Amino acid sequence: MRALQQPLIYDTRALLRAGLRVHAPGELDQIEEGPDRARFRVRGWSKRPYFVVVNGLRQTPQLRLDGRPTALASPHEYQAAAGRLILRLEGVATVELALAGFTFLEGPVNGVILERAGKRLAVYGDPTGEQTDVDTVLLTHARRDVTWAAQRWVDAGAKVVAPAKEEGLLARPTEFWDAWREQRFHDYAQQSSKWPAQTLPVGRTVQGGDRFEWEGLRFHILDTPGYTRGAVSYWVELGGQRLAFTGDLLRDDGKLQDLFSLQDAIPGARVGGYHGWAGRLGAWVESLNALAATKPDLLVPARGPVIRDPAAAMVRALERVRAVYANYLSIDALRWYFKDEHILAKARRVLGPDARVDWMPMAETRPLPDWIRAISNSRLLLAKSGAGLLIDCGGKGIVEELRKLHAAGTLQSVEHAFITHYHDDHTDALPLLVEAFGTRIHACGSLIDVLERPGDYRLPCLTRNPVRVTTPHADRETWHWEEFRLTIFDFPGQTLHHNGLLVEREGSEAFFFAGDSFTPSGVDDYCLQNRNWLGEGRGHLRCLGVVETLPAGCWLINQHVDPAFRFAPDQIQRMRRTLEERQVLLADLIPFDDPNYGLDEGWAVLHPYAVERPAGQAVRFELRLTNHSPQPRTYWTRVQAPAGWAVAVGDAARIGARAEGVIPITVSVPAGTEPGLRVITADVAWEGGELRDWAEGLVEVKDNGVKH
Repeated sequence: MRALQQPLIYDTRALLRAGLRVHAPGELDQIEEGPDRARFRVRGWSKRPYFVVVNGLRQTPQLRLDGRPTALASPHEYQAAAGRLILRLEGVATVELALAGFTFLEGPVNGVILERAGKRLAVYGDPTGEQTDVDTVLLTHARRDVTWAAQRWVDAGAKVVAPAKEEGLLARPTEFWDAWREQRFHDYAQQSSKWPAQTLPVGRTVQGGDRFEWEGLRFHILDTPGYTRGAVSYWVELGGQRLAFTGDLLRDDGKLQDLFSLQDAIPGARVGGYHGWAGRLGAWVESLNALAATKPDLLVPARGPVIRDPAAAMVRALERVRAVYANYLSIDALRWYFKDEHILAKARRVLGPDARVDWMPMAETRPLPDWIRAISNSRLLLAKSGAGLLIDCGGKGIVEELRKLHAAGTLQSVEHAFITHYHDDHTDALPLLVEAFGTRIHACGSLIDVLERPGDYRLPCLTRNPVRVTTPHADRETWHWEEFRLTIFDFPGQTLHHNGLLVEREGSEAFFFAGDSFTPSGVDDYCLQNRNWLGEGRGHLRCLGVVETLPAGCWLINQHVDPAFRFAPDQIQRMRRTLEERQVLLADLIPFDDPNYGLDEGWAVLHPYAVERPAGQAVRFELRLTNHSPQPRTYWTRVQAPAGWAVAVGDAARIGARAEGVIPITVSVPAGTEPGLRVITADVAWEGGELRDWAEGLVEVKDNGVKH
């Protein structure tokens, strides 16, 4: 019939690698197969429905017809005892069979279903909401943006198997949130707060080296910290293959979901959490090596497709991570503070024991002139008249020193204070300064709102002490004070909410107060939660553009660095090239269309972050969104609130490329609600993507004094 170019009445094919034989009333073509999958097209000759028979199945397959997941139910029939699948098809149809012995469920997170003896075990959960009768759930970590998929089964009584180190976050989340209401201020640990808002009781805890038996299957547990501190992975022999369920350890062809989740302390290098840029990368490398030693045939991550060539994916992931980390270290501002050996100590954990770093040479330095006084990490501009302008004020000791200078007659007044950024070590004592000297506070841009309402934000190193910006400015606004010409800049360096101040004095060199954005060794971006964006005109590239426009020979001042310093033109170009290269390297590592999604945890947040309300009142939030993508996107949301709370969500937001937008949300606290802390969460969805339970907001229900 093929020779006569007529449609085949009957065709049969042996798919040897898959161990199957297919019979069809028509032609079989476009055949692809492997030990864990089979795919073929049937070109049926009949205009009516027809039947295709697949023999040789050793376990329940996962079926897709023409790309759509399809249940093994009428009009189809799966005969488990005979290892036979009978399909009722029409016309031309493409059949795909997953043969690894599990059902793979795609969604915002993945789900895996294993069936044995009438019982069902799930890994991660069910993103479809369609699966039933699961008795056991395996979780690899406690992040709520994954564990939401298991909540329905847990509420129905399924047993949870979870990492011992994160059991408390799952089983007793209120302990975390009750502590977090205070710990979020002056936070230098920089750990994710994307933990569950609802309880998930844990039936069994596991850790590396444990075994877990279920219906004749033996799961082996590996400690695989990285994405979270206490994460584990599970591997099991199934259908002649070794499968590993690895959570968020890696995804796709060797990528990481993000880097900000890995921020942490590096004890071996004496680096704290705030300074630990992706600090768990060292642990991640060890976890990846431990996983590789098990020689898995398939990796099933929490997000992204099944990884069918684990060895190649792990090699690529390691190469990509090392390239990014070497790039970061080469212009790391911490080298000035911690010196070479400390930086090499953290380099060796990721780059290997023989790590070397191609450092940028240190910038030129000079002592401060006598009209700039160092007082702790503040700087005092002292005019010839004895009037003073203070740069930042983070501690009571600074105000006390100013009082001493005033009493001695050296300082006549502190008329003004310029604030570089909102961190507590630069702002804690501002209210005390205003009270003592009547000082006017100067700032510009987004920094103003953070200074005036710090509690509304989820950011590192927040002060509890708001201060009113009595003299707000526009970006690049210039004014004169005493013998000084002052120009303020929106300067998103160490943090997104950051200012810089150019000071020009008659008969003197110019000085630029850069806050904490640079040191003589390079760029201060070691805390990912500070929202350090990459891209031309953004973040430190924008700051370097400002530095290039400063008067010739201008010196930079970072108040944690004793001398002033300045970069040569080739050093500025070196930093620029390094940041541009980092953006390219991260594009290979981060699975989004712009790597800033993997650096900027704050790209989607509920604002204000925390509010207090009596029962019976409404709370108005905004879901604030930064579209880092190079094209416009439409975003929408769904909000999870306590039972009985009414929620109203505004329309989807169409946001331009590299622009910001909001979706309004109103949450009503029912009358009679008991006082205490409640956590609401918001999903974030866009064309082609979704993150469940991503953003959070805290509502402290207060006693309104009404007796019931």
